[in-house]
Amino acid sequence: MPSNRPPHNLIYYSSGNSLAAAANGLYTDVILGFLYPDDNGNLQMGGDWTNESPETLLSDIQLLQSEAQNVLISFRGAGVDSAAYKTCAQNVNQLVNGIVGIVNQWGFNGVDIDYEDNAGFQGAYDGVTFLDELTSGLAAALPPGRNIITHAPQTAYWDASGGRGFQWAPTADGLAPYAQIWKDVGNQITWINNQFYNTPYYDQDTPTQINWYEMVAAVTGPQNLLMGLLLSCEGGGEGCVNLNDMGQIVPPLQAYYAAGPGQFGGVMAWQFSFDTDGSWAQGVAEVLGLTQGGGGGGARVGSRPPRP
Repeated sequence: MPSNRPPHNLIYYSSGNSLAAAANGLYTDVILGFLYPDDNGNLQMGGDWTNESPETLLSDIQLLQSEAQNVLISFRGAGVDSAAYKTCAQNVNQLVNGIVGIVNQWGFNGVDIDYEDNAGFQGAYDGVTFLDELTSGLAAALPPGRNIITHAPQTAYWDASGGRGFQWAPTADGLAPYAQIWKDVGNQITWINNQFYNTPYYDQDTPTQINWYEMVAAVTGPQNLLMGLLLSCEGGGEGCVNLNDMGQIVPPLQAYYAAGPGQFGGVMAWQFSFDTDGSWAQGVAEVLGLTQGGGGGGARVGSRPPRP
């Protein structure tokens, strides 16, 4: 991606008000969660948005897109049985065809791969090859305008040392799992929605989050890496932040990369149900310079005036 494009203000949407409500924020991208495999590898859709009628869901997706927002579908993260992932790895072409069919059916702008199965990187099956083949298969099959491919790894997946209990099987080049994936197919990944939460060794405080962002960005380039933040610790999450916390994380990264070869990629947040009043979207947009008079760099492509 070119380094001069505007940064992302991205939100995942799994629960909350109707999907149409996300059009009222200053998000650049909305990712619907989740598309997941059952034990037989067949794809299912889950999330509050699936309670809408097909007509309403399609209308909501088109509404967000009319507001210059990319709308993606996320291939499932946590909660999928490892055996289901192994089945998918053994039938990658079938999985690619299923995902592409759903992207085309609903008019999504692309797909997010939110893979969270440690066993695939620990020898139960070859998770790196699976993600390589899935990424390449999607890149070849998705049509123009619907071919954004993002990944949403945990920070531990970039750590070759296997910090604090994450012990990885060696890759072909002796790299951490996602460093190997980036080397193999990084040119087919549009950007990374990295999760800087729920793994305390990597995100226990702001300095730790910033340090690991810089370490991952050294592999991907900062323009390709979003700082993924958790908006609430409700339900037992770890590393959650508020707007004040975000203000201690994002501006230093913006300043650090402003004089370098890349640009800070932006912010990813989990999830919309914790931002129903739009305050997070507004605050991040202002810091990133995505609103008129914002403090970051550059105007949003297809931007509109700030909302009241």
